[in-house]
Amino acid sequence: MEHLNIVVICLDTFRADIVGPNKRFSDIATPALDALAAESARFNRCFTEPGQTVQVRNGCFTGMRGFPYTHGYYGWHEIPDEYPTIAEILLDHGYATGLIADTPHLFKPNMNHLRGFMSWDHIRGAGGDGWRTGSWDLISELYKDYFGAYESAEPDASHLGGRGHFLQHLHNVRGRKVEADWFGAKVFASASRWLRDNSANAPFFLWIDCFEPHEVFDPPLNYVHRYNDSWQGPKYQQPRHILHRSFFSDMRGADLDVKTRDYIDYYTACYKGEITFTDTHVGVFLDQLDALGLKDNTAIIFFTDHGTELADHKGWGKRNTELHPFNTQQNLTIRHPNEQWQDRDIEAWVQNYDLGPTILDLAGVEDGVEGMNGQSVWSLVIGESEALRPYITTAWGGRVSIRDEQWVYATGWDFEDSNPELYNLASDPEEVENVHDQHPEVVSDYRSRIETLLGTPIPQPYSQDRFGPIVGSLSKPLYAESYAPVFYKARREWDEPRALPK
Repeated sequence: MEHLNIVVICLDTFRADIVGPNKRFSDIATPALDALAAESARFNRCFTEPGQTVQVRNGCFTGMRGFPYTHGYYGWHEIPDEYPTIAEILLDHGYATGLIADTPHLFKPNMNHLRGFMSWDHIRGAGGDGWRTGSWDLISELYKDYFGAYESAEPDASHLGGRGHFLQHLHNVRGRKVEADWFGAKVFASASRWLRDNSANAPFFLWIDCFEPHEVFDPPLNYVHRYNDSWQGPKYQQPRHILHRSFFSDMRGADLDVKTRDYIDYYTACYKGEITFTDTHVGVFLDQLDALGLKDNTAIIFFTDHGTELADHKGWGKRNTELHPFNTQQNLTIRHPNEQWQDRDIEAWVQNYDLGPTILDLAGVEDGVEGMNGQSVWSLVIGESEALRPYITTAWGGRVSIRDEQWVYATGWDFEDSNPELYNLASDPEEVENVHDQHPEVVSDYRSRIETLLGTPIPQPYSQDRFGPIVGSLSKPLYAESYAPVFYKARREWDEPRALPK
């Protein structure tokens, strides 16, 4: 037991109120993850620190805080060279290390998230990954499965933005026929192969990073129909905000496209179907781990980066105006093979950057932990610590929140926020009534905590423009985004563009 195998199952956009009994979405079928959680230490107050995909992984891989964004552009950057990664540290101690993922950001050409992994498998096609291209005729009928009849871009739009990314998505998924063709199924099939290859290669560290159930919510239809089989609209009905220039989840308007109850129910059913589909393939992988006799010497960590709004308050998706648990809370469970440490609930505040030190702790590796910002959450399980911190901080782009037992305070940190928020958790656990103006002394205290963390008053006079004025734009993508929008923008000027909707 001295050198445990360690497997991390990281899922994207998976809410924290699903797995286990008595949750808001416990009606979603997740038998594999329910069974895993029942045998695990469950960390019920785990929250993301910087809230988005790359920032969360950077913190997990290095044990370092992402906020303040000292390396620029709201944390959308490679792992800094001076930060050792847990994969590098474990490799130095004789661990076989592997990464299996379809999360496209990890493999962008100017990123370096492969550091320390002996082997890696990039499952192509998820999240607008620039994998396949083709003409409009190849995807015109498929488009109707998501939006019905085609609606052209606004005449004055300067680029196709998210529409271009969505066309890229349709090309990537156009050949799917059986469940094994879905990206999530491919991820866990590859992870099962990796286990078979390395089962006698212990100790090993395997990080599985599955982009499911991230938007676009389009699992095999039988999973959707499990939750709604009466909808008469498009098969994978999407809200229009998904065609915004930033694609997927950046909402420009609080109640955009929250329509009828039937619409809300069906779009939620698409998300629920994604969850159950993903759980099915997690289960296939866990069955393989058990069949190989690895369950008795492997720590299994289930972790998610953030959630998403499903018309909880005002809209859909992930917005920095909604720093509530449906967006910011994370799943974190750890199944240790020693039954002494199974089936227990931990209520202390933990954050994603604690995961790196925790993995090293479970591996019995002390090197590298001392310089990390995070702390091992395993100390909470075995009784060495009662708490790691009195409150947690969550940043998302230009906004930040502080959360403790009684209050949640959220405001802009690099701009003067016209709608700062304060919620009293004792009287308003759903965080609906903003009482900011009624408690100036609380606001002053929590604002000062943020300013202490930043080292400057807020709004902080600091530019997140890391590489010049066009960073993140279509002409110079921040981290090698798909170039599909650039191509479609140019083709708009052609008399016969071929690749564009007619």
